[in-house]
Amino acid sequence: MQVKKKKTSKNTVEEIKNVALLYISKYSYETIALKEIAQTIGIKTPSIYAHFESKEQIFMYALKDARKEEREKLMSLVLSFRTKEIEEVLQNFFYYYTDAKNIVFWKIILKQSLTNLPNRLLKMLKEEFTEFERDISVHLEEFYRIGQETGWIQRKDIEQMISLFFTLVDGLLVEQKLYNEEIYNKRRDNIWEIYKQVITQ
Repeated sequence: MQVKKKKTSKNTVEEIKNVALLYISKYSYETIALKEIAQTIGIKTPSIYAHFESKEQIFMYALKDARKEEREKLMSLVLSFRTKEIEEVLQNFFYYYTDAKNIVFWKIILKQSLTNLPNRLLKMLKEEFTEFERDISVHLEEFYRIGQETGWIQRKDIEQMISLFFTLVDGLLVEQKLYNEEIYNKRRDNIWEIYKQVITQ
């Protein structure tokens, strides 16, 4: 594993967290070594223990911070929809969450949930993801209700529409790692059109 070396900053805790997030988003938990994190920052491994007791504690801190950032980005995204028509809102929402560059937290969830995490971390991961999905669901439910009120959405089962949204997003995020950009974008466009047909007819 090689990541470009960074200069040491005054805020070592933030440096450790940011590098840890970078590694966590790229590699499985069990393969990440504190020595590599320290080398990337430009400090010695024992210096990490001045701020964190273990790799597990770094992971938990980094994950919660990523979760906080995702919540803030979600609120900014929703606020940007104020003047848009509901079809454009849902399409933008769908395209935003099917681009892994926008969602570090979700990408970490997908990667790490398939690895051999310690039980305590796995439990925390599930709890954080449940909260993350609940935040998104609240806004999706509002979008669907607006769509129903305007007559654009014909379906009545909001819970099923939300379930389908997350299922499609998860599948597309996996596909984004398997195909080149052109193929992926075409698939995503096709899936959006099918999803739109499902909720509007």
